[in-house]
Amino acid sequence: MSWRLKKKYQGLLAEERGTVRKDWGGKIAFALVYPNTYAVGMSNLGFQTIYRHLNALPDVVCERVFLPDPEDIGELERTEAVPISLESFRPLTDFHMVGFSVTYEGDYVNVLRLLALARIPLRPEDRRPHDPLVLMGGVCAFSNPEPVAPFMDVIVVGEGEELVAELIAAYREGYDDRARLLDALAQLEGVYVPSRYEVVYAPDGTVGEVLSLGAAPAIVTKRRLRNVNAFETVDAVKTPHAEYGHMALLEVGKGCGRGCRFCLEGQVYRPVRHRSVDALRETVARVAASGEKRVGLVGACVSDYPWIGELLKIVEDHGLELSISSIRADSLTDDLVAALARGGHRTLTVAPEAGTERLRRAIRKAITDEQILAACDLVRAHGIPNLKTYFMIGQPTETLEDVEAIPRLAERMLERLCVPDPKAKPFGRLTLSISSFVPKPWTPFQWAPFAGAGALQAKLEIVKHGVRRLHNVRVLHENPREAALQALLARGDRRVADFLELAASFAGDWRRALREWKGDPDFCTTRVRSTDERLPWDHFDVGVKKAGLIREWERAQAELPVTSGAA
Repeated sequence: MSWRLKKKYQGLLAEERGTVRKDWGGKIAFALVYPNTYAVGMSNLGFQTIYRHLNALPDVVCERVFLPDPEDIGELERTEAVPISLESFRPLTDFHMVGFSVTYEGDYVNVLRLLALARIPLRPEDRRPHDPLVLMGGVCAFSNPEPVAPFMDVIVVGEGEELVAELIAAYREGYDDRARLLDALAQLEGVYVPSRYEVVYAPDGTVGEVLSLGAAPAIVTKRRLRNVNAFETVDAVKTPHAEYGHMALLEVGKGCGRGCRFCLEGQVYRPVRHRSVDALRETVARVAASGEKRVGLVGACVSDYPWIGELLKIVEDHGLELSISSIRADSLTDDLVAALARGGHRTLTVAPEAGTERLRRAIRKAITDEQILAACDLVRAHGIPNLKTYFMIGQPTETLEDVEAIPRLAERMLERLCVPDPKAKPFGRLTLSISSFVPKPWTPFQWAPFAGAGALQAKLEIVKHGVRRLHNVRVLHENPREAALQALLARGDRRVADFLELAASFAGDWRRALREWKGDPDFCTTRVRSTDERLPWDHFDVGVKKAGLIREWERAQAELPVTSGAA
């Protein structure tokens, strides 16, 4: 055991509220692993929810494991120690089940690094009878888990609030015979056992067919929580070291009805399910009684919550300050901005996504420039000092004019934000957060090619150059090469597993792994795909109909300007 890591964990535990500690005697031990740092993992509401539901089962002890910080990984390797759980400092090999909660494709490499550090064989066929059962859940598990599937015994496809109890019951019945256990799990709705499926590739390199073996179903159907009021989604453990540790997080519902063509979450969490006002009132009351001063509302589109006005009053009546991560510019109201301002909100966030109305129509986010500028007026009127905006480059049908329009729109926004007002403080900063479009499964843009890191970098330079003279505009952006990695992992098939294994063996150096991998990343990323092609994730059913996606894909392409080609 690394005593330095143990001491660090003791310090983290000392500052937590809500930590669950249970005796291990006679219980199924479940390691819930977030393959990123403690600060990131403890800000994930889904991770916290499953931790709470597992520990609510009387015969289960669930403890958390995180990716050690870089300096701690070096310590583990130097001392030949292994990753340990936060609650009892036990190694992963002491647990019966190890479940990874994966939200971002980029964390796939971290999954393998943790398994390797724990000395658990990466491939199921190499694991011994005493090794833990390795599972994966989270949104990546029901978008396209195929690149990481060869390393998993079990993948939970869908929302896990109800399913975790069924997984535990099945394990309790069949833990002494792993093959029989996997056969039983494969028959549960929402459970995917990769070893029970064989992928056959066509001569052109695409997926030809996926054959189910034994009693496994041909199509794996996503598990969907039907009654969202039956399960409270709120952070269970409070810590000042989480990214949002200064507030209580509360989910108002699942899904979004807007149907933006680039958005994975808007598709795979359908149908939209809102928690009732009465259910949220009870939760808000408990949050206030616990001594919290601030509540953060979480959801795909919180400002679209049908009873948002009533919910704002409930929050205010309980003396809580309000925070919302991002708001649709076309659903922004004076009351909502006023409530945020009273809650001490110093930055309001909206997501235009594109610089022109034409491109917004193409991605089905039909917000007008005037609605964006009206949002600026509300920010200014209520004295919120900063505005953050999200834009995306490299989207289907994007032209050079669309890219150049981003700094022009920023200048118009700044003019509205900086209107002199003797009653208000000077405006602070307008932030442009620029991301690179990555085609995601289950969206109308799943057939679109990834633009490529070089093209994206050129577009990014256009935006940065265009705002250079605007002194209080800041541009934040990711490295387009990181987006290229995400595109590979989001759209790849099982053959990408070899790349992941290389990256893990190189201590997470995925750039080196790409150079040495024998596969072709462009085949997964920049290649144009036909709507007739079988996609790596087509043996799943997440409730999204392909015919509807094709229709939306064709409608998006109809928005391409006749006189100018795509950039």
